[in-house]
Amino acid sequence: MAGAALLAPGAAFAGHDDGIPDVDILNYALTLEYLEATFYTQALGGQGTTGVHASSATFNRGAITGSHIFAGFGEKIRSGAYGLLTTIRDHEVERVDFLLAGLGSAAVGPCALDFSSALGSVEAFVDTAQLLENTGVMAYDGAIRYVDDGDLLQAGAQIATVEARHAAYLNLINGDSPFPDAFDDGKPPSEIFAAASGFIVSCPPAVAALFGRLP
Repeated sequence: MAGAALLAPGAAFAGHDDGIPDVDILNYALTLEYLEATFYTQALGGQGTTGVHASSATFNRGAITGSHIFAGFGEKIRSGAYGLLTTIRDHEVERVDFLLAGLGSAAVGPCALDFSSALGSVEAFVDTAQLLENTGVMAYDGAIRYVDDGDLLQAGAQIATVEARHAAYLNLINGDSPFPDAFDDGKPPSEIFAAASGFIVSCPPAVAALFGRLP
Protein backbone atom coordinates (compact mmCIF):
# COMPACT_ATOMS: atom_id res chain seq x y z
CA MET A 1 0.00 0.00 0.00
CA ALA A 2 1.63 3.21 -1.13
CA GLY A 3 2.02 5.66 1.70
CA ALA A 4 1.28 8.67 -0.50
CA ALA A 5 -2.16 7.25 -1.35
CA LEU A 6 -3.29 7.12 2.27
CA LEU A 7 -4.36 10.76 2.36
CA ALA A 8 -5.97 10.87 -1.08
CA PRO A 9 -9.07 13.08 -1.22
CA GLY A 10 -12.47 11.43 -1.33
CA ALA A 11 -11.63 8.65 1.15
CA ALA A 12 -14.56 6.83 2.67
CA PHE A 13 -15.28 7.46 6.34
CA ALA A 14 -16.25 4.97 9.01
CA GLY A 15 -19.30 6.99 10.06
CA HIS A 16 -18.29 8.43 13.43
CA ASP A 17 -17.96 12.16 13.88
CA ASP A 18 -15.22 13.03 16.35
CA GLY A 19 -13.94 16.14 14.57
CA ILE A 20 -10.38 14.81 14.53
CA PRO A 21 -8.89 14.55 11.03
CA ASP A 22 -6.92 11.46 10.16
CA VAL A 23 -3.88 13.61 9.41
CA ASP A 24 -3.70 14.48 13.13
CA ILE A 25 -3.77 10.81 14.12
CA LEU A 26 -1.06 10.04 11.57
CA ASN A 27 1.11 12.82 12.96
CA TYR A 28 0.49 11.53 16.48
CA ALA A 29 1.72 8.11 15.36
CA LEU A 30 4.69 9.71 13.61
CA THR A 31 5.68 11.59 16.78
CA LEU A 32 5.67 8.30 18.71
CA GLU A 33 7.64 6.50 16.02
CA TYR A 34 10.23 9.29 15.89
CA LEU A 35 10.73 8.77 19.62
CA GLU A 36 11.06 4.99 19.47
CA ALA A 37 13.23 4.96 16.36
CA THR A 38 15.59 7.55 17.89
CA PHE A 39 15.84 5.57 21.12
CA TYR A 40 16.81 2.32 19.42
CA THR A 41 19.16 4.03 16.96
CA GLN A 42 21.04 5.71 19.80
CA ALA A 43 21.20 2.45 21.73
CA LEU A 44 22.14 0.08 18.91
CA GLY A 45 23.48 2.39 16.22
CA GLY A 46 22.09 2.85 12.74
CA GLN A 47 21.83 5.10 9.74
CA GLY A 48 18.55 6.59 10.89
CA THR A 49 16.15 8.27 8.48
CA THR A 50 14.40 11.62 8.08
CA GLY A 51 13.88 12.98 11.58
CA VAL A 52 16.01 10.24 13.17
CA HIS A 53 19.72 11.06 13.28
CA ALA A 54 22.29 8.39 12.47
CA SER A 55 24.17 7.27 15.55
CA SER A 56 27.02 5.09 16.67
CA ALA A 57 26.00 2.23 18.94
CA THR A 58 25.92 2.64 22.70
CA PHE A 59 25.75 -1.14 23.08
CA ASN A 60 27.32 -3.70 20.74
CA ARG A 61 26.44 -7.36 20.36
CA GLY A 62 28.82 -8.42 23.12
CA ALA A 63 27.36 -5.97 25.62
CA ILE A 64 23.82 -7.18 24.91
CA THR A 65 24.50 -10.91 24.98
CA GLY A 66 26.81 -10.57 27.99
CA SER A 67 24.22 -8.79 30.12
CA HIS A 68 23.03 -10.59 33.24
CA ILE A 69 19.46 -10.01 32.01
CA PHE A 70 19.88 -13.13 29.90
CA ALA A 71 21.62 -15.21 32.57
CA GLY A 72 18.52 -17.32 33.24
CA PHE A 73 17.82 -18.02 29.59
CA GLY A 74 19.28 -20.65 27.33
CA GLU A 75 21.96 -20.00 24.73
CA LYS A 76 19.45 -19.68 21.91
CA ILE A 77 17.65 -16.75 23.55
CA ARG A 78 20.88 -15.12 24.71
CA SER A 79 22.63 -15.37 21.35
CA GLY A 80 19.55 -14.16 19.47
CA ALA A 81 18.85 -11.13 21.66
CA TYR A 82 20.99 -8.64 19.77
CA GLY A 83 19.46 -9.61 16.44
CA LEU A 84 15.91 -9.31 17.76
CA LEU A 85 16.55 -5.92 19.34
CA THR A 86 18.06 -4.57 16.12
CA THR A 87 15.02 -5.92 14.25
CA ILE A 88 12.80 -3.89 16.58
CA ARG A 89 14.95 -0.84 15.76
CA ASP A 90 14.53 -1.48 12.04
CA HIS A 91 10.75 -1.80 12.42
CA GLU A 92 10.54 1.58 14.15
CA VAL A 93 12.66 3.28 11.48
CA GLU A 94 10.58 1.68 8.72
CA ARG A 95 7.40 3.02 10.29
CA VAL A 96 8.83 6.54 10.35
CA ASP A 97 9.50 6.25 6.61
CA PHE A 98 6.00 4.86 6.00
CA LEU A 99 4.26 7.64 7.90
CA LEU A 100 6.41 10.35 6.32
CA ALA A 101 5.51 9.03 2.88
CA GLY A 102 1.81 9.07 3.74
CA LEU A 103 1.84 12.53 5.27
CA GLY A 104 4.12 14.26 2.77
CA SER A 105 4.32 17.99 3.41
CA ALA A 106 1.79 17.66 6.26
CA ALA A 107 4.26 15.71 8.44
CA VAL A 108 5.35 17.30 11.71
CA GLY A 109 9.01 17.40 12.66
CA PRO A 110 10.56 15.41 15.51
CA CYS A 111 10.89 16.53 19.10
CA ALA A 112 14.36 17.03 20.59
CA LEU A 113 15.00 13.97 22.74
CA ASP A 114 17.40 13.02 25.53
CA PHE A 115 17.76 9.32 26.34
CA SER A 116 20.89 9.62 28.48
CA SER A 117 19.03 8.37 31.57
CA ALA A 118 17.91 5.28 29.66
CA LEU A 119 21.23 4.30 28.12
CA GLY A 120 23.53 4.10 31.11
CA SER A 121 23.46 0.30 31.07
CA VAL A 122 22.01 -2.57 29.07
CA GLU A 123 19.56 -3.15 31.91
CA ALA A 124 18.31 0.44 31.75
CA PHE A 125 18.05 0.20 27.96
CA VAL A 126 15.96 -2.97 28.07
CA ASP A 127 13.76 -1.64 30.87
CA THR A 128 13.09 1.53 28.87
CA ALA A 129 12.47 -0.45 25.69
CA GLN A 130 9.81 -2.41 27.57
CA LEU A 131 8.21 0.82 28.77
CA LEU A 132 8.20 2.39 25.30
CA GLU A 133 6.82 -0.67 23.53
CA ASN A 134 4.00 -1.16 26.02
CA THR A 135 3.27 2.57 25.83
CA GLY A 136 3.19 2.28 22.05
CA VAL A 137 0.59 -0.50 22.23
CA MET A 138 -1.60 1.64 24.50
CA ALA A 139 -1.14 4.63 22.20
CA TYR A 140 -2.27 2.80 19.06
CA ASP A 141 -5.13 1.10 20.88
CA GLY A 142 -6.28 4.46 22.21
CA ALA A 143 -6.00 6.35 18.93
CA ILE A 144 -7.40 3.86 16.44
CA ARG A 145 -10.97 4.70 17.42
CA TYR A 146 -10.53 8.18 15.88
CA VAL A 147 -9.39 6.94 12.46
CA ASP A 148 -11.95 7.20 9.65
CA ASP A 149 -10.26 5.89 6.52
CA GLY A 150 -10.39 2.11 6.12
CA ASP A 151 -6.84 1.79 4.80
CA LEU A 152 -5.55 3.75 7.78
CA LEU A 153 -7.52 1.59 10.19
CA GLN A 154 -5.91 -1.48 8.70
CA ALA A 155 -2.43 0.06 8.77
CA GLY A 156 -2.91 1.09 12.40
CA ALA A 157 -3.98 -2.42 13.36
CA GLN A 158 -1.02 -3.92 11.50
CA ILE A 159 1.38 -1.66 13.40
CA ALA A 160 -0.32 -2.21 16.78
CA THR A 161 -0.08 -5.99 16.56
CA VAL A 162 3.64 -5.90 15.78
CA GLU A 163 4.15 -3.35 18.56
CA ALA A 164 2.45 -5.81 20.91
CA ARG A 165 4.88 -8.54 19.80
CA HIS A 166 7.79 -6.24 20.60
CA ALA A 167 6.26 -5.58 24.02
CA ALA A 168 5.68 -9.29 24.67
CA TYR A 169 9.32 -10.12 23.95
CA LEU A 170 10.60 -7.33 26.17
CA ASN A 171 8.18 -8.26 28.96
CA LEU A 172 9.49 -11.81 28.81
CA ILE A 173 13.18 -10.97 29.02
CA ASN A 174 12.46 -8.56 31.88
CA GLY A 175 10.74 -11.33 33.83
CA ASP A 176 7.16 -10.16 33.29
CA SER A 177 4.27 -11.94 31.60
CA PRO A 178 4.40 -11.47 27.81
CA PHE A 179 0.59 -11.34 27.75
CA PRO A 180 -0.64 -10.21 31.19
CA ASP A 181 -4.28 -9.54 30.28
CA ALA A 182 -6.99 -10.67 27.88
CA PHE A 183 -7.39 -7.10 26.63
CA ASP A 184 -4.79 -4.34 26.19
CA ASP A 185 -5.54 -0.89 27.55
CA GLY A 186 -5.94 2.05 25.22
CA LYS A 187 -4.65 5.35 26.58
CA PRO A 188 -5.45 8.91 25.43
CA PRO A 189 -2.68 11.07 23.92
CA SER A 190 -2.33 13.15 27.10
CA GLU A 191 -1.33 10.06 29.12
CA ILE A 192 1.00 8.83 26.39
CA PHE A 193 2.71 12.21 26.23
CA ALA A 194 3.09 12.21 30.02
CA ALA A 195 4.68 8.74 29.93
CA ALA A 196 7.25 9.89 27.36
CA SER A 197 7.80 13.38 28.72
CA GLY A 198 10.92 12.42 30.68
CA PHE A 199 12.76 11.95 27.38
CA ILE A 200 11.42 15.05 25.61
CA VAL A 201 13.52 18.22 25.72
CA SER A 202 11.36 20.32 23.39
CA CYS A 203 8.94 19.89 20.51
CA PRO A 204 8.22 21.93 17.39
CA PRO A 205 5.23 24.29 17.65
CA ALA A 206 3.30 22.05 15.24
CA VAL A 207 3.63 19.12 17.64
CA ALA A 208 2.54 21.19 20.64
CA ALA A 209 -0.47 22.36 18.63
CA LEU A 210 -1.20 18.79 17.58
CA PHE A 211 -1.38 17.55 21.18
CA GLY A 212 -3.58 20.50 22.02
CA ARG A 213 -6.09 19.34 19.40
CA LEU A 214 -6.06 15.66 20.30
CA PRO A 215 -8.62 14.32 22.78
